[in-house]
Amino acid sequence: LDLAAHPPLEHTMSPASLLSTPIACPVARKAHVRRRARSLPVVRAAAKPGVDGVPYIATNVFIVPDKNPETVKRFVTEIETREKLMKTLEGYTSSALTGGSAAGEFSFTQEWTTKQAYEEYMNHPQRRRSHMAAGVWQYMPKDKWSVPENFTPILPATK
Repeated sequence: LDLAAHPPLEHTMSPASLLSTPIACPVARKAHVRRRARSLPVVRAAAKPGVDGVPYIATNVFIVPDKNPETVKRFVTEIETREKLMKTLEGYTSSALTGGSAAGEFSFTQEWTTKQAYEEYMNHPQRRRSHMAAGVWQYMPKDKWSVPENFTPILPATK
């Protein structure tokens, strides 16, 4: 490119006037067009468990298929041991072990102030070392918030 063949452009306007002069631009004009506001319904997502004051609740359903009293006793002892640990941790609200709809079936529900508090409990070394007794099975949790037990056989989700 031969720059000598093209003399520099000379502006007859000052730099300040160049900045203040409106430029015709079709895209810029569209930005100034006001659109009529539509009244659309406001849709809000449901509150997430463990966020903004909504408690984080996890429920697991266990079953002792042969209803062996010794297996049930070891299962209940394991849950009680876990509850003792939970009560020492920040964010724990409550827990309950209740009998299920069938003999040998148990529902264990725990409530935490936040999901993070629940995850800290799940990753606690003492919790990670604890396991259910042989002979205890579990149903796959129905909700997406509950976590199935490690090393415990899983049955298909209940109806």
